Amino acid sequence: MLKEKLKRVISHGWTNFHRNSYVSFGTTGVMALVLLLFLGLIAMNFVSGVLVAALENKVDVSVYFKQTTTDDAIMEVKADLEALNTVKTVQYISREEALTLFKERHAQDSLIQESLAELETNPLQSSLNVKAVDTGQYASVVSFLETHKLRTTIDKINFYENEAVIRRVRSISQSAQQWGLIGTLVLAIIAVLVAFNTVRLTIYNQKSEIEIMRLVGGSNWYIRAPYLVEGALYGIFAGVLALIVFYITVGSISPKVAIIMPGVSLSGYFAGNAVQVILLIIAGGVLLGMVSSFIAIRRFLKV
Repeated sequence: MLKEKLKRVISHGWTNFHRNSYVSFGTTGVMALVLLLFLGLIAMNFVSGVLVAALENKVDVSVYFKQTTTDDAIMEVKADLEALNTVKTVQYISREEALTLFKERHAQDSLIQESLAELETNPLQSSLNVKAVDTGQYASVVSFLETHKLRTTIDKINFYENEAVIRRVRSISQSAQQWGLIGTLVLAIIAVLVAFNTVRLTIYNQKSEIEIMRLVGGSNWYIRAPYLVEGALYGIFAGVLALIVFYITVGSISPKVAIIMPGVSLSGYFAGNAVQVILLIIAGGVLLGMVSSFIAIRRFLKV
């Protein structure tokens, strides 16, 4: 008996959904836009996270020493840094190694190569590249160097420039996510209102049918449930539509993103997490639709 009633409820909900196809299409479209924007936020969060991680991986504290500094003094600073529990690794680059690396980096630039050949002495400095255990600990490493007893042998500490770049990327990412979230919430409210009005019209057009169900002893649940099913169907179709459009879009732009950010695959990320993404979007759509229907039922369906 319960199974038969459930079938009838779903059948009535489906009838309500496709009876006014144009209105249903518009409601589904608005919901799909909300879900698309939400998917866009997920994609943006992934890309910005990869970008920040890549920048953080490249960040270090580069300590350049004056040319008159002895190797013993540099090794003493290196040993003191390695003794810190906030420091992961310390790499020493001598003046000779720095010159070799510089030449290799500019091997195709004949002007630089000719200029270096004319120099009688090595113009580059010895340095220490310091990697912290966590990016939040670089400030303490720099503070340690600034107050070190051999600070006078240090010519330059170049962490602050890198820190500014990371702060800027994080700031842009957070601002974009905040505005995107606001946009999603605004569209979600609009979608709820559209679905609310669609269900309200359905209730209004079915007043006589509702009266008949009351007269024959239909329960409150049996009368209300089809409208909840109708709302859920809006959400399911909106979710499917949003997913189709999104995955097609991701497939087309993923190669372009990979050119700008080598090693980053949008399509790979969303393919690998397809089950979670699909469940999340369909569930979000169903929630939007059912909330809209529930509000309309409470407001206009007095049973």
